[in-house]
Amino acid sequence: MKRKLSVILLTTALSAALMLGGCGAKSSRDSGADSSVNQATDDVNQKMSASEGAADTAPAESSKSEDMAASDDSGGSADSSLLNGAADNATNSQTQKLIFTYNYSVETKEFDSFVEKVNKKTTEIGGYVESSETDGSVSDGSDRYASLVLRIPADKMDQMLSLLNKDSNITYQSRSSENVTLRYVDMESHLKVLRTEQTALLQLLEKADKLKDIIELQSRLTEIRYEIESYESQLRTFDNLVDYSTLYLNITEVERTTTVASAKTSFWEEAGNRFSDNIYALGQWLRSSAIDIIGALPVLVPLAVVLVCVILFLNKRRKKQRENTVDSSETES
Repeated sequence: MKRKLSVILLTTALSAALMLGGCGAKSSRDSGADSSVNQATDDVNQKMSASEGAADTAPAESSKSEDMAASDDSGGSADSSLLNGAADNATNSQTQKLIFTYNYSVETKEFDSFVEKVNKKTTEIGGYVESSETDGSVSDGSDRYASLVLRIPADKMDQMLSLLNKDSNITYQSRSSENVTLRYVDMESHLKVLRTEQTALLQLLEKADKLKDIIELQSRLTEIRYEIESYESQLRTFDNLVDYSTLYLNITEVERTTTVASAKTSFWEEAGNRFSDNIYALGQWLRSSAIDIIGALPVLVPLAVVLVCVILFLNKRRKKQRENTVDSSETES
């Protein structure tokens, strides 16, 4: 009997030990899952900090080129340096992220044909018209004006500038450049870190068995997806601005092109050109005033007739009043 009782007690003790061991293993797995989420988040943050540090040091050499980015403005005759600079834009853009912007104001005597040439050339070299605005018309006799915003491939801008130099009179031109290499590399580094974190969180989400952990992981994944889309959109915008230079082109229709002084123009030549331009401007003003007056005759003539009639009536009435005043004074005397 005693032997039987000892066997039962031993069996019960073994069962209790096994149950306690199972509970301990389960709790250790749960705590391990929680600690794994925290550990993964810490690892990702450490990777992000390391990548950000690499992003700050990697493009250090490019900072010199960003400080050298400059803008050149000039008003006057066509400067060949702008044309030569446009030919080198594609080469510079291969090693650095440079955004080029051009501003041109030109005059032409043949407005329609010149605008057509510009649009045709833009299409031929693979560019496109971002916006276009035209003012004035032939019917009212005023000079027409067009404002175009053209997106031209950076390596083809020299062809468009050659067209402007050849077929129009350039009165103003400028070129500016912006170096975005550092920002571009920094965004690429952030994007790489975010994608690494996204992969790690997706792996944890597959192993998570607690609802709280699943909700936290999905919330963080949503934030990461938004940040990734934002960085990708900014990078695409930079790529477009780098690949396609922007040309702001103002076209004015004229009957006589403006004489633009150059470095080789002497004092008397410049003074003579300015005098000739002012005489021409005065003649155009007198011509325009005469046209306006003649055009307004159908309105001015009736007004003049009415005004003359009113003046005659008032003079006649005033004369009659004086006569009445003289007669009354003679009667009293």
